[in-house]
Order: sequence, then structure tokens, then C-alpha cells
Amino acid sequence: MTARLMLRPFETSDVDMLHDIWTDPDVRRYLCDGVIISRDRAMGVVRSHFASVSSFGVGYWGIHTLEIRRMIGFCGFRFINSTPQIEMMYGLLPRYWGRGIATESLRAALDYVWRSTSFKCVWGRAGAPNEKSIALMQRLKMQFVASTPKLAFYVIERPLPPDRAGCLQENRSEGVP
Repeated sequence: MTARLMLRPFETSDVDMLHDIWTDPDVRRYLCDGVIISRDRAMGVVRSHFASVSSFGVGYWGIHTLEIRRMIGFCGFRFINSTPQIEMMYGLLPRYWGRGIATESLRAALDYVWRSTSFKCVWGRAGAPNEKSIALMQRLKMQFVASTPKLAFYVIERPLPPDRAGCLQENRSEGVP
């Protein structure tokens, strides 16, 4: 819960609303590379959320405003391919863009990760033309790591004592991102 938002873990009953969000043309432009996902794929994401929460303590939340109590988007974390690293994900219905909702919800989600899990860092990736997501990662104090012609990579590390190695040092030796 934040001052304006309620974040609630995904439930099976969220599939239709999530499908609506994920098939909105403006949302899928950056989130799904323009691909229209099926309702079955949306259900698969919700099921994978349950498995991830059960096994690793991270998954997704529906973003609800306190005033209308309706899902307007989502945020959370997923594993990057077959690595033990997680990345943040989010999406909002376009009529809620530009209100600080994504920043507010992701700050709350990051706070959860630092308080409730042992993950050392969270990655963020955005398509090169997605300037709003890049600006969001910068507002969250994520550090720029690298870019390709298609993607920009950012990371935020768990606040650690100065004598402990951070995620960037460890992962550079492993070739991540």
C-alpha cells in the first residue's frame, strides 16, 4: 500500500483485466514488442507468478488506485531467462501515464524485495525508443550498465555495507547482462 495505491498479488480472477491491459496497443508497443498475447498466455503469466512467489518470494502485483479500487496496471519481478537474476516489469493503462503511478508502485515493490528477499539487485531493461521507461529507471536511482541498439540495461543494488561486494562486481565476472 502506498499513499495512493494498493498493490495486490495477482489472482486467477485478474486474467481478463491483465489481458485487457496487455492487449492495449500503447501498452504492448513496448511491453510485448507489438505482439497481441492470447488470454491463455495471460493465464500462463499468472500461473508462473504463483510458482515464482511460492519458490522465490517474488512475482507480480496488480496496481489499484485507492479511489476507484480497479486494476489499472501491474508491476513486479520476473527472472531473466534462465539466470538467478530478476528484472522489474510494469505496465499501466495509458490514461494513467504521467501521474507518477509507475514510480510509486515500483518504489514500493523494490522496498518489498529489499525487506523480504535475499536478492542482491534488480535489473531493468527498456527498448531504446522507450524514453519514459528509461527516465523511470533513472528516477528509481538505477544505474546505467550497458546498451545495445535495441535495449538499455539498468540495475539497482540492495543497499549493502561498504565491505560487501555488490551485484555489479559479481555479475561482470559472469558476463551479465
